[in-house]
Amino acid sequence: MGSVKNLTVSKEVSENELGVGVFSFTDDYSIFDYGKMPETLPGKGEALCRMAAYNFEQLEKKGINTHFRKLISGNEMEVDLVRVLFPQKGEVNNKTKNYLVPLEVMFRNSLPSGSSVFKRLDLGQLKPSDMGLEHMPKPGEKLQKPFIDVSTKLEETDRYLTWGEAKELAAIEDHQIEELKIWTKKINDFITEKAASLGLEHADGKVEYAITPENKPMLVDVCGTLDENRLLFNNVHVSKQVLRDYYKTTPWYGELMEAMKAGVGKENYPKPELLPPEMKEIASNMYKSVCEAWIGEKIWNSPTIEEVVNSYLEFLEKNK
Repeated sequence: MGSVKNLTVSKEVSENELGVGVFSFTDDYSIFDYGKMPETLPGKGEALCRMAAYNFEQLEKKGINTHFRKLISGNEMEVDLVRVLFPQKGEVNNKTKNYLVPLEVMFRNSLPSGSSVFKRLDLGQLKPSDMGLEHMPKPGEKLQKPFIDVSTKLEETDRYLTWGEAKELAAIEDHQIEELKIWTKKINDFITEKAASLGLEHADGKVEYAITPENKPMLVDVCGTLDENRLLFNNVHVSKQVLRDYYKTTPWYGELMEAMKAGVGKENYPKPELLPPEMKEIASNMYKSVCEAWIGEKIWNSPTIEEVVNSYLEFLEKNK
């Protein structure tokens, strides 16, 4: 369950048995931890659902166990469910099974403008050597090896962790942590190679895992979509990043950052303005065009990725 997809439970999960549910992907979008934005992007939910289903099917063939069961319709998929338990409430220990691993695992192949890495470097929370670099990176820099990063998942504000901290928080064993790292690299390789086949650069992304009743890892949520991953075409973003970039140019962004800094409740956050109609159409087409190219099917007969990117560049030029 999230701000852009709904969950219907058809079979309740228990301590020793997986549940079953249906993800319904909406056309809503969310940025900057604001929550659901005040408008929708036509086709976005179906694009995310179809891309995620395709990726699950391909990853299963590569030996990655996932919670995907089947695609029900364009914007609905059936999935296995696990329990959501909170380490901070003492609900997880090394004997716990059938639960969501309370971590987000990220892979970074390059450092595009907008990457949180630069803020962490500025604050001293991360060193270039952590990423295998001997110098301070610049936006757009490509890494020789993917940097696998980890953060909390079920806390009010996500925070980055060392792998030792991650193991302790998730209450999993050394071999399980290593298996998650291996799977993450495999998933990253798959997405990177698929993106390259379409002329796209895969900059970064994230995955989430669970531990099954049999104490085995399982890939959950979704992966390899324009919401979870940053893709670029000729160094131009084709992902949710374009929405972040647009709103960063509006007064609302500064007001929102001030409200967050002041610690006001979400209900008192300033309300964002609507997207210009042209930008809304570009963002909608971006999701649809990448989905069609990715799964190899024409669903909406959308413009090509290159055509959408050219429209986006024209929009930026007109609205400097």
